Amino acid sequence: MNRSVLRLYLIASSSSFKNPLKDLETAFKAGVTCFQLREKGENIKSGEDLIKFAMEVKDLCQKYKVTFIINDDVELQRIVDADGVHVGQADINPKDLPAFLNNKIIGLSVGNLEELKQSDLSRVDYLGCGPVYPTSSKDDAGQAIGLSGLKEISKKTTLPIVAIGGITVDNFKSCLLNGADGISVISAITQSANIDQTVTQFLS
Repeated sequence: MNRSVLRLYLIASSSSFKNPLKDLETAFKAGVTCFQLREKGENIKSGEDLIKFAMEVKDLCQKYKVTFIINDDVELQRIVDADGVHVGQADINPKDLPAFLNNKIIGLSVGNLEELKQSDLSRVDYLGCGPVYPTSSKDDAGQAIGLSGLKEISKKTTLPIVAIGGITVDNFKSCLLNGADGISVISAITQSANIDQTVTQFLS
């Protein structure tokens, strides 16, 4: 896959923003390169409501040429025909994903060198590495690996890497200098008082 797709990778659920579609459009227009719909947490959508929302997000992604990834929900990916899926270590093994994902992007979360060694990467297109810094955005985030951990993982794989976990406009460049092709953020954008400005800063 093209590594530039990972440059600014936003992760959010339908309840992450006050005005989800409006705020996502602002972020996409400002330059977000990839978006992952991670419908987990409180006040989330399900069933037909989730499918409708995902289709609306897909339309926005296509309008602004943003790559659209679904977190974990393979069936939702199939229904909306998103660009790919992202799975974690505790989710389905990438090698066991359905055949209809063969021509789609598959991402895998890797928290340390041991997880990298134990993972079957035969169908994986990119790695989500972290958390690099401590984070409160994900309840299931492991221990922070730091820039040294990020660099170690990048030296042991040829796969594109997106760094995740506690990344802000003040520290993101360090991730790019230590093996990451891009950075993945949640709260830095979803909780920003000026989404357009924040996205611009991340791309500077």
